[in-house]
Amino acid sequence: MANTAHLRLIKSGVQHWNLWRKEKFSDQPDLSDADLSDLDLKGINLIGANLIGANLTGTDLSGAYLSLANLSNAYLSEAQLIGANLSKTNLTGVDLSFTHLGQAILIETKLSKALLIEANLTQAVLNFADLSRANLSQANLSNTHLIKAILLETNLSNANLQGANLNRALLSEADLTRTDLSNANLSKADLSFARLIEADLHGANLNGIILIEANLRGANLQGSSLQKGQLCQANLGGVDLSHADLKSTNLKSSDLINANLSKTQLVDTNLREAQLTGANCHHSSFLHADLHQANLSETNLTAANFTAANLQKVDLSRSKLLATNLSMTHLTAACFEDARLDRTTQFDHTICDYIYLKKHEQDRQPSHGKFLEGELAQLLWTQSETINLKFHNGVNWTAFAKALKRIQRIYPQAQMGVQCIEHKGNGVILVKVHTAPNINRAKVHKDLMLAYVNTRHQFNQQDQTFDQAFTPESLQLQNPQDIINHLFDLLNPSVNSLP
Repeated sequence: MANTAHLRLIKSGVQHWNLWRKEKFSDQPDLSDADLSDLDLKGINLIGANLIGANLTGTDLSGAYLSLANLSNAYLSEAQLIGANLSKTNLTGVDLSFTHLGQAILIETKLSKALLIEANLTQAVLNFADLSRANLSQANLSNTHLIKAILLETNLSNANLQGANLNRALLSEADLTRTDLSNANLSKADLSFARLIEADLHGANLNGIILIEANLRGANLQGSSLQKGQLCQANLGGVDLSHADLKSTNLKSSDLINANLSKTQLVDTNLREAQLTGANCHHSSFLHADLHQANLSETNLTAANFTAANLQKVDLSRSKLLATNLSMTHLTAACFEDARLDRTTQFDHTICDYIYLKKHEQDRQPSHGKFLEGELAQLLWTQSETINLKFHNGVNWTAFAKALKRIQRIYPQAQMGVQCIEHKGNGVILVKVHTAPNINRAKVHKDLMLAYVNTRHQFNQQDQTFDQAFTPESLQLQNPQDIINHLFDLLNPSVNSLP
C-alpha cells in the first residue's frame, strides 16, 4: 500500500512534490497501488519511486523523471509520457496500450511482456531496452532508437518502424508481419526465425543482418542493402528484391520462388541449393556467385550476368536465357530442358564437361566423354531453334502433315520445317522441326501436338491403311531418305488445299 503522507503530498501538486524530493532526495517514495489516474503530473520527479500496481491511467506524465522507478503491474493505459525519462525503469508486464511515449527516454528499461498496443513511441530512445515478448502491434515506432534492444518473440505486427534504428538489435522469432520497416537501420540485427510476411523493408539498411530461416514471404525489399547478410533457409517467396544489394550474402537453401530480383546485385552471393523457380532475375548480376544445385527453372534470366559463377547441377529447364552472359561459368551437369536461349546467349570460355537436355539427369550431352571447345554453345543454339516431337507406336503422316501445315499458318514467323526423322527404338519416332530463333518453342510444341491428335481422330479407316505403312517396324526396312521425301511431298501442293 502507498505511504499516506506520500500520497497526500503528490496530490497537493507537482511543485510541492518536487520541492520535497529536492529536500528529501534520499527518501524513496512509496506510491504502490495508489490511484493517480487522470492527474496532471507533468515534469514530476519520481526517480526510484515505488509505483508497483499504481493506477496511472490517463495520467499526464509528460517530461516526468521516472528513471529507476518500479512500475511493474502498474496501469498506464492512455497515459501521456511525452519526453519522460524512464531509463532503467521496471515496466515488466505493464499495460501501456494507447500511451504517448513520443521522445521518451527508455534506455535499459525493462518492458518484457508489456502491452504497448497502438502506443506512440515516435523518436523515443529504447537503446538496450528489454522488450522481449512485449506486444507492440500497431504501435508507432517511427524514427525510434532501438540500438541493441532485446525484442525476442516480440509482437510488432502492423507496427510503424519507418526510419527506426535497430542496429544490432535482437529480434529472433519476433512477429513483424506487415510491419513498415522502410528506410530502417537493421544492420547486424538478428532476426533468425522471425516472421516478416508482407513487411515493407524497401530502402532499409540490412547489411550484416541475420535472417536464418526467417519468413519474408511477400515482403518488399526493393532497393534494400543486404550485403554480407545471413539468410540461409530464409523464406523469400514472392519478395520484391529489385535493385537490392545482396553482395556476399548467404542465401543457401533459401526460398526465392517467384521473387523479383530484377537488377539486383548478387555478386559473390551463396545461392547453393536455393529455390528460384519463377523468379525474375532480369538484368541481375551473379558475378562469381555460387548457385551449385540451385533450382532456376522457369526463371527469367534475360540479360543476367553469370560471369565466373558456379552453375554446376543447376536446373535451368524452361528458363529464359536471352542475352544472358554465361562466360567462364561452370555448367557441368546443368539441365537445359526447354530453356529459351539464342545466339545472343554468351558461352565464351564456359567450363562444362556435359549437360542434360531432360530433367532427372536424362539425355546427357555428349552421351560419352566431354564437350570440346565451342561444342556446348553450338549444341544449345541448335537446340534453341529445334522442336522435338516424340511419337509412340507409329505416326499417321497424313495427319501430321496436315497438322504441321495448319500450325505453319498460325505461326508464320516461326518458319517451321522438318529437319530430320529418327527411330529411337521401343516404338518411338522422333521428328525434329526447325524454327526461327526467339520462338516460344514450348507453346508451338504443345499446339502442334494437339493439332496432330485432333487431326488424327478425324481420319477414317481408309486413312489408317496408309498409317500402317509407316510403323516403327517399317522405318527399319525402308530408306529414311524416301520416308522424308514422302513426308515433304505431303507438305507440298496437296496439303496446301487442305482446309
